[in-house]
Amino acid sequence: MEKLEKLTFNTRQICLTAYKGLFLLKHLIAKPLNKEEIIALFKNDDFIPQNISQENIRLIINTLKELGCVISKPEIKNNYKYELLKTPFCLNLSKEEVVLINKFRKNFIENVDLDTVLGLNSLINIICFLIENSHTKETLQNQNELPEIKLSLIEKLKQCCKNKSTVIFEYISGKKISILEMQTSFLKYEKGRLYIWGFSSKYNDFSYLRVDKIKNFKVINNESKGIENNTIIRYRLFNTDYFLENNEVFVEKKDNELIIDYYVENNFKAIQKFLEFGDNCKIISPNSFKSELIQTIRVIRRTYYNG
Repeated sequence: MEKLEKLTFNTRQICLTAYKGLFLLKHLIAKPLNKEEIIALFKNDDFIPQNISQENIRLIINTLKELGCVISKPEIKNNYKYELLKTPFCLNLSKEEVVLINKFRKNFIENVDLDTVLGLNSLINIICFLIENSHTKETLQNQNELPEIKLSLIEKLKQCCKNKSTVIFEYISGKKISILEMQTSFLKYEKGRLYIWGFSSKYNDFSYLRVDKIKNFKVINNESKGIENNTIIRYRLFNTDYFLENNEVFVEKKDNELIIDYYVENNFKAIQKFLEFGDNCKIISPNSFKSELIQTIRVIRRTYYNG
């Protein structure tokens, strides 16, 4: 159910009781929810005229049950969450349709970011939830991207990157466990693998680790350290056939151009790179690097004009 725009829609034309039921069903299909989470979701919706009470939630849940939904009771064993176990809305897919979905998924995730991969996984999980045939369901679930990585781990690592946290990793390297310290910077999905990038204390440089080989980790602080010397340069490139370097992250694609974040420790290396691009790219940020690049170009121009 897509989000409706309140400014262009007459709320008198909808049944709020039905809307509340569909609204809650949509979110329960995505994941189990406790009462507080449900109240927060309704509170942020434009069409609900008043706050939803716990009694309202019970009535909506009972309405969904009467329609054929099987919803577990909130208990300590399920962290007091309502979990949708079954709906009367079943989905039947042919073998050809399953093959087509898997083919689409394989081709689609070639050049997308992590959030898109996670969104696709979530969509496939919803589709699987609606399928009764166990073999069809397993066939789709087994093809999910990042199957070996728990979503909870990814969320924790995303938070570490957001905070630029310094982390001690227990990392599977061959047949042994290595202890590695890194100030985390960003997660990058590439060629079917998920990597975490950051400033490595061992190598004293920007480096990466495969997330599926992380056995455990511990955050030791949330303060910037070695990585503060790295510059994140965002630039616009007028070449959609460009292959990203290891320390680059695809941000957005617009018409015939790419927007890319480039992580570099040494501004001199970055200047060399952008001089090679010539007028095929444009620096978006930061302004300090733009000024440094412009000054370098002026010096080069002056040198050549003066013979």
